[in-house]
Amino acid sequence: MIASVRGTLIEKNPTHVILDHQGIGMEILIPLSTFANLPGVGTTVSLFTHLHVREDALILIGFASSAEKELFQMLLSVSGIGVRSALGILSGSRVEDLYTYLARSDEAALTRIQGLGKKTAQRLIIDLKEKAAQRLQGLPAGAAEMTAIPGERGEQAVVALMSLGFTKAEAQKALLKAAAKAGDQADLETLIRTALQG
Repeated sequence: MIASVRGTLIEKNPTHVILDHQGIGMEILIPLSTFANLPGVGTTVSLFTHLHVREDALILIGFASSAEKELFQMLLSVSGIGVRSALGILSGSRVEDLYTYLARSDEAALTRIQGLGKKTAQRLIIDLKEKAAQRLQGLPAGAAEMTAIPGERGEQAVVALMSLGFTKAEAQKALLKAAAKAGDQADLETLIRTALQG
């Protein structure tokens, strides 16, 4: 299993990217939420990944956050949901919102996502309602917005603050404030310093 990939971004599109990883150009499918968090072409990018194996293909899917990857894998576990459908659902709403719709059995909200019909929404609710409720309880307030600090940089910042005594929820809240003050493109050191200053 390929859990993550780090490389130079050589092409980016709303549906896929190409990363140069040690001279190999890897095509990776992505949801729109990940595309929105990508830096410019030519920069180094880290993505959480899921390798989907089919009889006729190996498909690599990339995500800016581990929360996106986890939800994508939950969606794939539902009968009738394939890679394209799961990416479409993930592209149509934030992670926290999707968990909320599923936990509350909000069929109307789910069917507002492009390409998601009534029967599929009902199946998602039946299969994922309990899991979504559990995940929603584990998400700190503002967790979905954490993807405003892309990929590995956001994860490293959280770990750094936790090593200084913050809880995960406190670290994420502090980093959201830091990103608002310093800008979400600030380097890791600036984000941590700003978070520590409150």
